[in-house]
Amino acid sequence: MELSELKEMWQQNDKKLSENTRINKEILKQMLISKPEKRILWEKVKTGVNLILPIALILLILVPNIQYRSSIDFYIGILLFGTVSSLIYYWTVRYYMLVHDINFASSVTLIKKNIKKLEKYKIKLKKLSYVLMPFGITGIFLMGKIPLLSTKSILPVTLIVLVMIVSIYYTFKYSIVEQFRKLDSEIQALEELETE
Repeated sequence: MELSELKEMWQQNDKKLSENTRINKEILKQMLISKPEKRILWEKVKTGVNLILPIALILLILVPNIQYRSSIDFYIGILLFGTVSSLIYYWTVRYYMLVHDINFASSVTLIKKNIKKLEKYKIKLKKLSYVLMPFGITGIFLMGKIPLLSTKSILPVTLIVLVMIVSIYYTFKYSIVEQFRKLDSEIQALEELETE
């Protein structure tokens, strides 16, 4: 065998090895992308439900059970509940649009940037929702002519406050932080693969 034939065989093997390495990286990339894609898909589904559920609850539960009356407390209740629910719904629609904008065909840097923006917006959305929620609940109490400070309402109000406190603690301590921590680590593995 001549030296030129050996060089040619060596170059062909190099090409095959490079092609195999590229294919293996592509397969590994698809495997690494699948987990964050599933998480984002699940987030889209949850946010879609969060867009439909409030309307359904208002139309099926709240509207039929409210007795319309011409009093100032009823109008204040409608104003409070309507303002709070409209703001939260608007922010949820914006969050859905942010989730929908995440495209895993983009570069890893852009995906990371969009996920970070999504995390910040979700934290902001939850904080504002929890701050405004007491006003919305007060609006429901006023519309339903349920006295806030009476012996009959102490138990429901206490239960509502306890549920909100537990919900706030769980949401900010575990739910959002853990969700985005897992997503970040999965994207980090993808970024490490691309930098190799």
